[in-house]
Amino acid sequence: MTTPQPFVPAYPAGFLRVIKAGSVDALNQAFAIAYPEQDAAGGIQAPYISIDYPVSQGAYPGIWVDFEVAMLRTAGIDHIEMLDDGTVLARWRFQGYAVFTTVALNSNECDGIYDQLVALTAFAAQSEVPSVFRDVIDSNGLVSTTWSYDTVEARGQSAAPGTPWGTTEIIYERGIALKVIGEFVTNPASAVYELVPLSKIIITGQMQIDDVNAGDPFILTIPPETPPFTPLPG
Repeated sequence: MTTPQPFVPAYPAGFLRVIKAGSVDALNQAFAIAYPEQDAAGGIQAPYISIDYPVSQGAYPGIWVDFEVAMLRTAGIDHIEMLDDGTVLARWRFQGYAVFTTVALNSNECDGIYDQLVALTAFAAQSEVPSVFRDVIDSNGLVSTTWSYDTVEARGQSAAPGTPWGTTEIIYERGIALKVIGEFVTNPASAVYELVPLSKIIITGQMQIDDVNAGDPFILTIPPETPPFTPLPG
């Protein structure tokens, strides 16, 4: 007799998971430069960064990464895009907040991680030094985002006794939120509405007046094609 197996859905890499995982990767790389060597004796320790709230003692201090979706809609009315092979694509736009919650077992450590978090994200936007966080975020090939680094919104601040592992230590929390707008493209013909890589999307448009084509068709490539590199003579 065959025992029926429970149905386990396959969750594709949707835009929410891509943003959160990309934020974790960006922060890990940024903190790796800020803390090139971990020296617990000297008080220098890179935080544990995850999309899950830290529940083990080894994950403290840590940063919990989340994303609040405020708006999700199609790019326009009857907006159609196609690949070279004729595949029809759907473009979506969204707005929301990337939320970063710093957690630690003492106030000073929580404040230190918080300060460094703000420096590596918001403050880095005004710096002439290349920002690792921004570079990693901007290199995402599935979801295109624009972050508002000029305004840092506060999220819940608390200090309460009781840890997930059953001790009476106090957990300190302090969070920030950065506004994010972005776009992604899905393949409606796919059963799981998979994301389409944004490496090269060609949009063909035609102006219409009273349902009659007007003017010449135009072609838009995302991102714009870069002309081949030509070395200087000599």
